[in-house]
Order: sequence, then C-alpha cells, then structure tokens
Amino acid sequence: MKGIFLASAACAAFLTAAAAQEMPKLSDFLANCYRDTNYCRVKLKDYLTAAQSQNIVCLPEDTSVGEAANDTLRWLRSSDSHDQSLKDAPLDDAFYRATQTLYPCKPPPPPPPAPAGPQDQAASPQP
Repeated sequence: MKGIFLASAACAAFLTAAAAQEMPKLSDFLANCYRDTNYCRVKLKDYLTAAQSQNIVCLPEDTSVGEAANDTLRWLRSSDSHDQSLKDAPLDDAFYRATQTLYPCKPPPPPPPAPAGPQDQAASPQP
C-alpha cells in the first residue's frame, strides 16, 4: 500500500513539474498586465534590451527602451494590430512578432559592386 502511495505522489510531482514548464502564452501575460503593469513593462524592457543588443530590433534614436516597451504593450493589447491567434502564441513569439512589426532593423546595404578589372585593349602600333 505504501508503494502505491509513493508511486502516485511521484506521478503527481512529475505532472506538476511538466505543467510548470509550459511556456506562458500572450493571453496569460496580458491578464497579468492588468493587475501589474510595471511587471509587464519591465519584462518588455528586458526583452527589448536583449533584442537590441543582438540586433534583432532597432529602436529609432529618439525612442527610449521604456517608450518602446509602452508602445509594444499597447500593440500587444490592441486586437486591431494582430489576429486573435497571437493571444494563444507563446510569449516569446508574441514579443518577437510585435517588436519586428514596430522596430524592424533595416536590411544591411547591398555590397558595393566589384571593381572593374583591367579591360583588354588591342595594343596600338607605336609610331
């Protein structure tokens, strides 16, 4: 009987751990934002800072990370900005999509054309 109880407890602990590792969804994040907006802004500022350091997002020079976090939170809350399927997306995917929409990096400029090599010219006769 004791063995069955221990096995049941181990199974319950395993299922709890698996559920705890589930990726949070945007809808969960937004629900928390209505209770604690500062938490959400800090989380977005951290994401933006990391993404900017890796050149994933490019903020305009006149936009602070705090302003970008506020704009991103507004975009995520607005149902007009994106389709409803984003609400069920993993949080990191939603952050990426929002920041790529709002603050994409410009593509690098194309490489300069290759220099023209010497052209073969027929040797003109010397006078």
